[in-house]
Amino acid sequence: MSTIKVMAVQVGWTPNKEENLRRALDLIERGFQQYGQADIVCLPEFFYESPTYKNRETVGEPLEGAFYQTLSRCAAAHQVNMITGTFPQKKDGKLYNTCLAIDRGGNLLGEYSKVHLFDALDRKESDYLTAGRRYGIFEFDCGKVGVAICYEVRFCEYLRTLALQDIDLLAIPAMFYRPRQDQWDLLVRGAALNHVLYVVTANQYNKHCFGRSQIIDPCGLPLAQASDREDVIFTCIDTAYQKQMRDDLAVYENRVPEMYDIK
Repeated sequence: MSTIKVMAVQVGWTPNKEENLRRALDLIERGFQQYGQADIVCLPEFFYESPTYKNRETVGEPLEGAFYQTLSRCAAAHQVNMITGTFPQKKDGKLYNTCLAIDRGGNLLGEYSKVHLFDALDRKESDYLTAGRRYGIFEFDCGKVGVAICYEVRFCEYLRTLALQDIDLLAIPAMFYRPRQDQWDLLVRGAALNHVLYVVTANQYNKHCFGRSQIIDPCGLPLAQASDREDVIFTCIDTAYQKQMRDDLAVYENRVPEMYDIK
């Protein structure tokens, strides 16, 4: 499929996880009413429930919990593929920052747990989250999608690893905090430009997070951007154009991997 219709939902966390999910569903419904059919929807990191060191014993749910069940029904109802954003997944006595890939029938294609935990500034996610150990790449009927979660946009090696798998779209669910709006713009647009990729980002919007969800083309140009509110954005991406830009720029053909000492 050369054209993929992409929608991103900008919704923020509150202490009421049921209400968070309801608002996300309302925004998805609004998006379909406003834009018509979409091929894929992307939601933010931890918009449903947000773990911390203090609440680590009381948050989270297993894979088959309300988060998956609700979004599975939504995907099937709208016949849309979904990058669910993330939820705190309880598994084997541990807590993971997990994103789900759901197909148009509401079936689970796979899961990706954040590999690069945010142990920086005033936070240490590794105190209450366990890192994943597998790439986030999913084959939908509309194309191949790679997933990087929030902080992972800073890890060029990981993004390039995904790009080398011939993904059609990089999805970045995020909970990117104020006041680093300018860094966010540079990072997500740089990811598109450096790796010659379409990028869809879904960031939270609330008093902690600034939003600025956007869909970016392989030249680093934003095709759609959310306002300063909970919102939904949409655009069509052209995978043939991405291939053309890669062929023209030849940054993959001209790599010299034996020169790169990145360990």
